[in-house]
Amino acid sequence: MTWRSKSISNSPASPEPMSGGMAAPARYHRAAITLHWLIALALVAQVALGFRLEGIPAGLLQFDAFQWHKSLGIIVLLLSLARLALRFALPRPAPFGSGLSLLAARAVHGLFYVVMIGAPLSGWVLVSTAKIKLPTMVLGLVPWPHLPLGRAAHEPAEVAHGVLGWLLPALIALHVGAALWHHAKQHPVLERMLPAGRNPNVALALAGVLLAGGAWLGWTGPVPNLWRSAAPAAPVAAASEAAEPEPDASTAAQPEPAPSASESADAKAALSPDWTVKGGTLGWTTQWSGMPIQGSFKRWTAQIRFDETDLATAKIVVDVDLASSSSGDASRDESIQGPQFFNTAAHPTARFTSTRVSKAGKGYVADGTLALNGVTRPARLRFTLKIDGDRAVATGTATLSRLAYKVGTDEWQATDQIPDAVAVTFTVRAQRKAS
Repeated sequence: MTWRSKSISNSPASPEPMSGGMAAPARYHRAAITLHWLIALALVAQVALGFRLEGIPAGLLQFDAFQWHKSLGIIVLLLSLARLALRFALPRPAPFGSGLSLLAARAVHGLFYVVMIGAPLSGWVLVSTAKIKLPTMVLGLVPWPHLPLGRAAHEPAEVAHGVLGWLLPALIALHVGAALWHHAKQHPVLERMLPAGRNPNVALALAGVLLAGGAWLGWTGPVPNLWRSAAPAAPVAAASEAAEPEPDASTAAQPEPAPSASESADAKAALSPDWTVKGGTLGWTTQWSGMPIQGSFKRWTAQIRFDETDLATAKIVVDVDLASSSSGDASRDESIQGPQFFNTAAHPTARFTSTRVSKAGKGYVADGTLALNGVTRPARLRFTLKIDGDRAVATGTATLSRLAYKVGTDEWQATDQIPDAVAVTFTVRAQRKAS
């Protein structure tokens, strides 16, 4: 944010000569002007978001809001460093005014750089030294690393971040007020930071619209996936099924000829108990601070041997690629795959292996073991099954203890925010193998 003066004089000071006897330019360089207004937009959005953060209830909404807050801070940091480099690399207009007004202008100018660089840096330290290491994704796209700092830096950074955060709106108010005062007095100050050839009044109105848009951006969060609805998401299984492609009409529309009685008896005797998975869904559901979180695994395989007349030979083995877990938020998914949760770097897959399948009412129960995150424990799946010739659809559920599998370590072991029980749902469509 470049502001050169708050002079109460009615006429500018004489241009100061540059090194080599050249006069200072009348306007800032176009690159400096561009950075000035980009930083202004980001700062106003950040101030508006900052006032809203404390009122956002804990949950997915708050998680998204802080990701947006961190993204804006990083953007301000990078743009401000570029603006500071241009300040020393490019010639700039001579100071306007003299005495105390010029001293005040330079003080506010310097404080702006302290805030624009210091506030994001202190926030970066806060995130890097937090007990719970949540990842930072700039605009949900670019991962931002943590600083290699110890826990001792957390409290000083928290104090600095708070002070600089409150100083920012005060500086913006001073800056805008002084600029408007100079404009009202017809001092040629504001024109130096406006696009060349523009009517000052029109350019000032456009700048106002830009800054109002930044405030609206920070307060209401129109960016998709930023302020998401607090309503529970649609069931994972239903959503995934709807997204799957329709079968080829050339094969689906062809009716099978009805077999004779003797053919049916022979076919029944020759039915294979082995099945090939043709599709389905595997989802999970939990909560964070009372807000539902749903996800699904995009990659998994199953080996199924099942004969409803001979359950003693039934066998189910399911392998799940844990890195394929998706909950609709890249930052959260990266955290889930990290060492405090699934720890996919050390244990990339989970495996359920049945040891017994039995009838239970109108459905079935598969008892077995689940190997997850280096821990193997007993697990039970309940499912219903509909068999139509050589095709079958199984739908079931399971409830797992995440803490039993060390999913959620350190501060995440507490169950006040994330409960211990995690619900698993699945739908499997299979086709009988040829005997």
